[in-house]
Amino acid sequence: MSNQQLKNPPLEQSGVSFSSVLHTARQLLRVELSTMVALSALAGYLFAGGRLQVNSLLVTAGAGLLAAGCSALNQWQEQDLDQRMERTCLRPLPTGRLTPQTALVVASSAISSGALLLLLLPGSQSLLLGILAVIWYNAIYTPLKRHTPFAAIPGAICGALPPLIGWTAAGGMLFTQKSLILAGTLFVWQIPHTWLLLCCYRDDLKNSGLPDLFETIATDKLLKINNCWVMSLFLCYLLFPTFSYIASPALVYIYLAGLFMVFLAIIKVASDSENRAAARRAFHLINISMALLLTVLILDRLLI
Repeated sequence: MSNQQLKNPPLEQSGVSFSSVLHTARQLLRVELSTMVALSALAGYLFAGGRLQVNSLLVTAGAGLLAAGCSALNQWQEQDLDQRMERTCLRPLPTGRLTPQTALVVASSAISSGALLLLLLPGSQSLLLGILAVIWYNAIYTPLKRHTPFAAIPGAICGALPPLIGWTAAGGMLFTQKSLILAGTLFVWQIPHTWLLLCCYRDDLKNSGLPDLFETIATDKLLKINNCWVMSLFLCYLLFPTFSYIASPALVYIYLAGLFMVFLAIIKVASDSENRAAARRAFHLINISMALLLTVLILDRLLI
């Protein structure tokens, strides 16, 4: 047992405050990311013509629990990597606040609960897509990161599945122009989201022992490629008003104005993304752009 673990005995072996338990759960389940996944599933449900009702709550909670469970299982799988990286070394497993066994139980419980909620929905497509998301994230993407610096590209499929879970839960056909545009936009978003995060923590990537993207491709070339992904993402965003997928004129104006401001802000920092502070701002701006899309799609359906 490490000195750090001696200083931080597992929660189940020590008296801790409720706030500490919440903080540990937030880190293990990556609540912010899981919430965005849940909102993307809700957006997919409403985008397919569903209404706020019991099924919408089931698909939102189910997708969120699956995402939380996947995150906990990922941390169990990557304990050795998390110990070496500044970004992740304070997570519950590296610090010894949770034992691996407890983390695995939490992960299994969250995944099982999420799958059970999806099982309650009509049809089986949503459940099957949810199971596929778990398998793809934890059995394919997570191990793949140890073998190739380009794991983020196939891994982006994980981000495309939650809106399809919501879409099929509302009775939508899986392969339609509308569903594929939504899922494709989430897929494209994943790449600059992940690569900009790596730009913020380049030393972590070296310390982790994972294949280093910045040693495979020169940084200036990588940033140019990443800017192409960003441009592609904003073109995807423009498909929604282009095909009249946003019904409210007011929301269309708000959406376009918001995209314009975010795009200008990204352009301003894109040329300086080798600077880690600039890369961090670009990372947050990319996340804001996706939050804008999901919020507009949800509000648009609720205002009808």
